[in-house]
Amino acid sequence: MSIQQSSWYIKSASWEYWPSWVLYIPVYIQHLWLSIKAGNLFFFLRTNPGIDGFILSDSKFETLKMVPTHFLPKTKYIAPKENPLAAINYLEQEQITYPVILKPDIGFRGLLVQKIENKSALVIAIQKLKVPHLLQEYVPYSEELGVFYYRYPGQKEGVVSSLTLKEFLSVKGNGMHTLKELVSRNPRAILQTESIQKRFPDHWNHVLVKDQVLELESIGNHNRGTKFINGNHLISEALRLRFDHLTAQMDGFYFGRFDIRTRSLDSLEKGIDFKILEINGVGGEPTHIYDPDYSLLKAWATILKYWRITAVIAKKNMQQGSSKPSFKEAYKKWADFRAYKKMAFEK
Repeated sequence: MSIQQSSWYIKSASWEYWPSWVLYIPVYIQHLWLSIKAGNLFFFLRTNPGIDGFILSDSKFETLKMVPTHFLPKTKYIAPKENPLAAINYLEQEQITYPVILKPDIGFRGLLVQKIENKSALVIAIQKLKVPHLLQEYVPYSEELGVFYYRYPGQKEGVVSSLTLKEFLSVKGNGMHTLKELVSRNPRAILQTESIQKRFPDHWNHVLVKDQVLELESIGNHNRGTKFINGNHLISEALRLRFDHLTAQMDGFYFGRFDIRTRSLDSLEKGIDFKILEINGVGGEPTHIYDPDYSLLKAWATILKYWRITAVIAKKNMQQGSSKPSFKEAYKKWADFRAYKKMAFEK
């Protein structure tokens, strides 16, 4: 079986690789009923009054401003056509060393995120930018987690409803096979063959020594080969209290997923040795559903439940004074997002 045929089979056999709209078919159907209950077709725009965006169009930079700075990696907003020297000076002033992360201000499921290894690569990358990006220090902690939290308006206690552990794409040498051969034996790596070959040209046709572990991707995204593991059994009271305390300082936030790098889950529970990389609001998913052992039926049920929660929160916010979204407001946000996405992927 060729790599192309293998890729087709891998994607067909596991729903986690199917187009995202498949997951949201039941959501579209449920939405009309939720709109009636909430009293507004675009109720989701008021689930997080402090976040300005449509569903997937939250500005990462603006959303991160809600978080106390000591929980954040050092971050700079980079506008298109900005002089790369400004970014280089920022890194020097903040004493940030390479590698660094460059990612779109509005995300696309991990697409366009780059790990930049040196100054010359950064200059080239910034010169090519078509939309605003964030330049962020690389957080070297070994664990990356997705923590989904929500809280109803007027309540002090919330719920940590999803915990995703991330297993970065890697291969382990056996002293007999080249990197190319090891990739061809790893279903997740097969889907990243082209990018791996470009990133590791010196390793590609060489045998990895026995027990040598080579990390092939350090960006913790499903589209980049990272395996998402359901960690809901590890959710604790300490974790809930940590996020109750954190979100109490985030005016206008009630629902979303925190992507975090930390030394360990225990460190996060204690409030030490962790950084919040980004926050995804109403468009954020409880990513534990992408665990390979999680069925599509369970994923549908989970997503439907989460959207019911968004409607309840939004309705309460509107009852407590948030304005009801208009068609004009919703359309503008949607149009702005489409224009941003088109520009970002323009050839």
